Amino acid sequence: MVSLGMCVVSFIKPILTWAAILCGLVAAFFWFKASTAVVTDPNNIHDPGAELAYTDKRTGKDVFVVATAMEQSRLNKIAAILTGLTLLLQAGATACP
Repeated sequence: MVSLGMCVVSFIKPILTWAAILCGLVAAFFWFKASTAVVTDPNNIHDPGAELAYTDKRTGKDVFVVATAMEQSRLNKIAAILTGLTLLLQAGATACP
């Protein structure tokens, strides 16, 4: 006879595994976005105080260097948090019998 606790644990393990896979994929997306993020809007959400800018020869748009670094840092932070959550979910799935 299978106990109710074992039934719940066997139900939770695949959920944790798939949640870890999903979090890992979303984290990879955010890391990709962080590597390609460029801020070209002078009215962006970041207020660095002092700003450096140059005109991109390929697109002809102004690129705001400090705001771009701030945006890339924000996206990296999201990706790092999601990666930590991925680790916790995978550890939980591994701990289930």
